Amino acid sequence: MSKQRPPRFRDVWVNQTELGKHFNMSAIAIGKKLVELGLRTATKAPTELATAEGYCRFTPMKDGTPFYLWNKDKVGALLRSAGVRQLSHAEVEARETAQSLIQAHAQAEATGIDKLWYFMVDDIEQRDYPQINRFLGELGSPIRLGEVGDAPHEPQQA
Repeated sequence: MSKQRPPRFRDVWVNQTELGKHFNMSAIAIGKKLVELGLRTATKAPTELATAEGYCRFTPMKDGTPFYLWNKDKVGALLRSAGVRQLSHAEVEARETAQSLIQAHAQAEATGIDKLWYFMVDDIEQRDYPQINRFLGELGSPIRLGEVGDAPHEPQQA
């Protein structure tokens, strides 16, 4: 008989940035969606509905600054019912990889040290290239993974 442990706090309650990752949206875009859904006011405070129905939780920062976390499952269900497409786990990972590659590429360009970039690219399975390239494009990067000449892991400029 296996005991199922309760979910961890951070698996249930997330900030807008984390929530946005699952819907391919920025924290600002998620905030606007929360307003549309009636969970957040124009002044960025949660509505009475959001707190009363358990969509939101007040979690002040150490210095007392008001901070709110959102119930990932409950808000996610509302977003999906409003027609917002949720990314799969593989898509979330591909998007995060694309963001990391963009940062590493910028650092390599700025410093001339590209070793980290090549280590990162070498760790990526070629089967994941199309998904990562999709997000590189969506994020506005000209970088693409794929073969250039005889170097299988050279980034391409789109």
